[in-house]
Amino acid sequence: MEKIRIQKLLSDAGYCSRRKAEALIAAGKVKLNGHPVKLGDQATRADLITVNGEAVRIPRKKVKRYLMLYKPRGYVTTTSDELDRRCVMDLLDGVEERVYPVGRLDKDTSGMLLLTNDGAFSHALLAPKRHVPKYYRMQLARPYEESYAQQLAEGLVLADGTHCLPAEILPVLNIDRMAVICLHEGKYHQVRRMLAAVGNHVEQLQRVAIGNLFLPISLQIGACQKLTSTQISLLSQQPDPKFLWELTQNSNF
Repeated sequence: MEKIRIQKLLSDAGYCSRRKAEALIAAGKVKLNGHPVKLGDQATRADLITVNGEAVRIPRKKVKRYLMLYKPRGYVTTTSDELDRRCVMDLLDGVEERVYPVGRLDKDTSGMLLLTNDGAFSHALLAPKRHVPKYYRMQLARPYEESYAQQLAEGLVLADGTHCLPAEILPVLNIDRMAVICLHEGKYHQVRRMLAAVGNHVEQLQRVAIGNLFLPISLQIGACQKLTSTQISLLSQQPDPKFLWELTQNSNF
């Protein structure tokens, strides 16, 4: 049977993160078949691993999980928070495997957040060279102006010198001060900073789609669901040129 680093086995089991497992090993709190272990030691999935004398159930095979969470406003996208703020992980009742957010949504932004324990999947969605599109619907402080589209299409330079890739923006049909923007990257508070750069202010922000996958209307705020194989495939498909326009035809916020 294949031998795997013990910290990875503990992470696969959902006991803790790999970094935390390394700290536990360094502190002498982890044993393999009754014997203390050190960093770099390996074990099989059939071995007995204990932490502080308690046996950890190691799955015979890593089960990959792909989840979509409808993140509410007021939650931070971290696995834990030193300021004791509400974390998105608090919403994952019943999820046995340890999963991690794919990217981030800031505390005041709601909408689609993906979580997984598949590192390759996460990397593919976040890799800068992939430019996977992300779509946000926003309520603006002032009416939408047609000049925004040209300014964003040229690629903005923000006040602190940050260069933004070209982005697309369209107003939502028949809804005053509401628009949808498509980004191909993910910088700190990027949507809010870009709209400030063109002279407006974002009052509400919601991520409604990634790739060609739309946040289902049936998914309640704060709820999560497993991604189907069809949904996963939508994330990796070439973006549909009409997708942004289609999002502007739906007034649900």
